[in-house]
Amino acid sequence: MKAVKFRVQNFRNINDSDWIPIEKVTAFVGRNESGKTTLLKAFHKFNPATPEPYDPQREFPRDRYTRDYVAGGSKGGDWPVCSVQFELSDDLKAAITAILGAGQEPPKVAILTRYYDGSLLFGYEPAIEEKALAPDAIVKALAAFASDARRVKAPAPEQEEATAVQRTALASWATGWQDRLKAVTDLGNTEGAKLLATLRSEAESKSSPLTADMVEALQETVTPALDSVKAGPAIDRIDELVKARLPVLIYFENFGILDSAIWLPRFLEDLARDGTDARVRTINAMFKHVGLDPKEIAALGNEEVQNSRRSGHQPTPEMIAQDQRRKEERAIRLSSASIDISERFSAWWSQRRHKIRYHADGDYFRIWIADDRRPDVEIELEARSKGFQWFFSFYLVFLVESQEGHKDAILLLDEPGMHLHPTAQQELIAFFENLSDKNQLLYSTHSPFLIDGDHLHRVRPVTEDDTGHSHISVETWPRDRETIFPLQAAAGYAMVRGLFQHRRNVLVEGMSDYYYLHALSQQCRATKRDALPANIYVTACGGTKLVGQFASLFLAQEVRPLVLLDGDDAGRVRRDALMKELYAGHDSGILMLDEVLGRAGQEVEVEDIIGEDLILLSLKTVLSKALKLTEADRKAGSLPTAIKAAAKRQGIELPDGWKASVAIQLVSELAEKGTVLPDAVLDQAATLFKAFTERFEAGLAPAAGGPQKDGA
Repeated sequence: MKAVKFRVQNFRNINDSDWIPIEKVTAFVGRNESGKTTLLKAFHKFNPATPEPYDPQREFPRDRYTRDYVAGGSKGGDWPVCSVQFELSDDLKAAITAILGAGQEPPKVAILTRYYDGSLLFGYEPAIEEKALAPDAIVKALAAFASDARRVKAPAPEQEEATAVQRTALASWATGWQDRLKAVTDLGNTEGAKLLATLRSEAESKSSPLTADMVEALQETVTPALDSVKAGPAIDRIDELVKARLPVLIYFENFGILDSAIWLPRFLEDLARDGTDARVRTINAMFKHVGLDPKEIAALGNEEVQNSRRSGHQPTPEMIAQDQRRKEERAIRLSSASIDISERFSAWWSQRRHKIRYHADGDYFRIWIADDRRPDVEIELEARSKGFQWFFSFYLVFLVESQEGHKDAILLLDEPGMHLHPTAQQELIAFFENLSDKNQLLYSTHSPFLIDGDHLHRVRPVTEDDTGHSHISVETWPRDRETIFPLQAAAGYAMVRGLFQHRRNVLVEGMSDYYYLHALSQQCRATKRDALPANIYVTACGGTKLVGQFASLFLAQEVRPLVLLDGDDAGRVRRDALMKELYAGHDSGILMLDEVLGRAGQEVEVEDIIGEDLILLSLKTVLSKALKLTEADRKAGSLPTAIKAAAKRQGIELPDGWKASVAIQLVSELAEKGTVLPDAVLDQAATLFKAFTERFEAGLAPAAGGPQKDGA
């Protein structure tokens, strides 16, 4: 099952977080003490990998504990803590259909709520209706039995009288049961089970060579009904089925940094005593990652020769040969493991290429590191940077524990990678992206370099109000400067990366354009249409008025970006201004959307490519109300203009940033559900992307004052 969203209530400084959408990777961003850890902790205890119950004495909001929890005589079962909505997989829906029977559609989502006493409340959408087990089918089967009984043939003429008595008895028995069951409305309970069991037993006693087929036909109706009642209510069975499929949540906060020298006897003692200790946990993960058994490594280091000498005996040639054999075996295993860990770790850590060597000397296990700059110089692990030590230790623990017996687990990380250099933190984002192919991942941070600027719709800002309670923003970003700063920095960093890497750049007016173009490009590429080439980087300027300032920034770096402007009055005014100064003589560097799409002179924005139906559906989610367009609204201009006209006519206030909010909602839904856009939409998008490529391949003129750079 895949988690779609979750909600935290009555936990520490969170009264009610409201529903928080979850992506394949979700980042909670906020200043210290804003409530990021509280969110992850509450979510983790919903279904932890190892039991960790909620503790109302410590975790119920302190300002309400006496008033609400104690004085009210509450019990843990009265107070919900964490609710999670899951999207049910196809195989799970098929299993539910088998329980419900034909004719009832299985639910698409399950909503589970964990309470302070550990109990779970199950809900489904659409709701499951527990239907009464009517006796109609069994009454019908009894009628057929009675009918057949009246036609039972005597095995011989002299037995006709006895057979007639048997016919009457069988028909009377069946008719009596019919009358008895007609008075029952629901057999799906304890009394119904007793009735069905009695009926089946009595029917079995009626079996004889003359009636065997009749009894068997009746039992084919009675037995499944009795089995269904014995199995319990359908809703209870579905609850158990869903509960068994719940993904576990694995929480990572503190884990031990590896030492370069490990004394194996002490480690084995510590592992047996407390395998959850942070340092022991990391060392154990290291051995598991490369398939080494620390007990075997220690045993292979035992020397019979030394033991023999200590006891005053001369070692035999056989002892010496066995010692050499064991040491050779240990050396080969460690060499193989060293090669394996070096290759696997280098695939994740590209700051430098490292050679990791595992070495055993007696009871000591050591870790030596060399890098590609000084490949012949090995130094101890603890002599490397703290960032390298952290990432290496984290890499081992995270990969091993997330894959060990926890398929489809949801991974939670609290402030990961704080010791890493900013460039290494960016690599950690790529690491998360790869991990999320198998496991959903949520993490908290306040570092701008741990925010994926290419997927800002995955960010959930967390703020604290004046009363000390946490709030989570979903559709919009908060005004709090300290919270918004890392988001601004991440967006800025994502923008300038294209500039510094000299990629081909396209400037668009707003963030909604940015989201739509990337979503359209992904679908165009998947359907073998023209798409955004990998070396073209799209930058949102925050409005038509800022396009000139952003273009100046790029031109100062001797890079001339391609500018895409909406086909409206504001876009045409901006085009004329650019062509007077920054793009004088370089009109090929400006694309008007209406002209590219063959609608010259019309009002056209990127939303018009997506289409009215999809945009209005996402707008309904953002506004929590439907907005309908009339022909008069549509004649007002582009789709966003028509929406503004309709909103004004219907007295609906469009919130600030509604276009970006709609784009985030729509793009997220397309990505999560795998919805494929209509061919007409993708054909228009492909036309636009083809125009991008043609302009760059034709060669935009270089910026004044310098040579043309790659892609400029």
